[in-house]
Amino acid sequence: MAAAKQIRIVVITAPERLEQDWITRLSNEADVERLDRVGVLTAGVEMVQQSRPDIVIVDRELEQTEAGIRQIFTSVPGALCIALVAQPDMAVLRRLVAVGARDVLGRPVHYNDLINSMRSVLATESDRRTRALVPLGDEADPRGRGKLVVVMSPKGGVGTTTIATNLAVGLRQISGGRVVLADFGLQFGDIGVHLNLWSKHTMQDLLGHVEDIDDAMLSQVLQQHESGIQVMLAPNEPETAGEVSGIQVETILNHLLERNTYVIADTWSFLDEVAATLLRRADEVLVVTTPEVPALKNTKHFLEYLRHQDLADGRITLVLNRFPSVDGISLQDVQQHLRHPVGANIPSEGQLVTHSVNRGIPIVLSHPQSWAAQSLLKLAAHVAGDKVGTITLTPDNLKGGKGKEREKEPPARVEKQRRGLLRFSRHET
Repeated sequence: MAAAKQIRIVVITAPERLEQDWITRLSNEADVERLDRVGVLTAGVEMVQQSRPDIVIVDRELEQTEAGIRQIFTSVPGALCIALVAQPDMAVLRRLVAVGARDVLGRPVHYNDLINSMRSVLATESDRRTRALVPLGDEADPRGRGKLVVVMSPKGGVGTTTIATNLAVGLRQISGGRVVLADFGLQFGDIGVHLNLWSKHTMQDLLGHVEDIDDAMLSQVLQQHESGIQVMLAPNEPETAGEVSGIQVETILNHLLERNTYVIADTWSFLDEVAATLLRRADEVLVVTTPEVPALKNTKHFLEYLRHQDLADGRITLVLNRFPSVDGISLQDVQQHLRHPVGANIPSEGQLVTHSVNRGIPIVLSHPQSWAAQSLLKLAAHVAGDKVGTITLTPDNLKGGKGKEREKEPPARVEKQRRGLLRFSRHET
C-alpha cells in the first residue's frame, strides 16, 4: 500500500480467528507500523480508545460488530472502521454504515479487496482532513488557516457590500463553520448599516497593536450577529484609512484565518496597498459588476490589470449583479467584452433588496425564498467548493418547470432590448 505515513491497525476478531492468514500478511506490509490483534470485543474497543489507530477491522458476528463500531465511532471518530461480515447484503450494509463503518467486506476475506478498501478509506479521510475547515474548538485544520474571500469592484455602487454580507451569512448557513465578515471599506464602510450593527470597537482597535493580537482582543472587536457570523467593522474615523499599512492588514488576516473557517473581506473600489494585500492573500476574489457600460468598462480594465500584474493568486469569479434586468446588456455581450466568463449572476430585485438593506437584514434572512436570495446561496455554495450552477436567468420557483436553471441567453423579448449596447467597445476588443 502506498501511504503518506505509517499505518496503525487494530484487528478485533474472534479468539479462534486471531491467526488468520490475512492478518499476518497485513502485519508484514511495509507501511504498517503496528498491528494489534484482539479476540475480545470490549478489550478491542478499549484498545482503540487508548491507542487511537488509523484503521480498525472488526471481524465479529453482526450484532457484536454493529455494537463495537458504534462505540468506536462515537468515542474515536478518527479511527476508520472496516467491517467483515458473513453476508454483506444491502440491509447489513445500511446497518453498519449507519453506525460509522467506512466499508463492509464479506468473508472469506480476499486480501487484495481488503488492501484496496484500506487504501480507499485512508485516501478519502486524508482528503477530508485536507479540505475540511473545522470550527474552533474541534480538531485544527491541517492547513492551519481558513479561506479568505475578497469581494471587490473597480466601480462603487454595484452592490459589493450587499453581496459580501449575504455571502457571509449564506456561508454560515450552508457550512456551519466560523465566518468573519471584515469591512475593509476603511473610510466609509457600510457593513454595519447592512447588518444593523454598531460598536465603538472596530478594526481601528487592532491597528496599533497588531503584534499583541490575541483571543481577548479579537473577542472585543468582533461583533456577534444574530445569524451566527462575526463582524469586524471599519474604523469610525475616516482619516484612519490613510494610516493603515499592508503589514498591519497581513497580520490581522493571519489571526482571523487561524481561527475561522471563512473570512469575507469587503473592500473599496480602488487599488492601494490594503487592496493589493487582500488580493494577494485571497483564496477567492469575487469581482462584482453590473450590466451597464461604465461598470463593465472599469471591470474590463481591472481584470486586465490583475492579469498583467499577476496580483491575484486565487480563483477569480466574476459576479454579474442586477442581472437579468430591463434594458440591460446580454450575457453573451458581457462575456465577450470582458474576455472573462461570468461565474454567477444575482438578479435585479430592487424592491426586496432595498427593503432588506433599509432594515439591516440580509435578504437571505428576510426573503430566503426570493430569486436573489437563492442566487446568493448558490454563490455561497460555489465559494464553499460545491459544484453548483450559479447562472440562473429565470427564478427557480416559476410554475410549469420554467424555473429550471438554464445557462442560455435570456428570453428573446428581453434580448431584443439589449442588443448592441456594447457596440461602443468593439474597437477595444
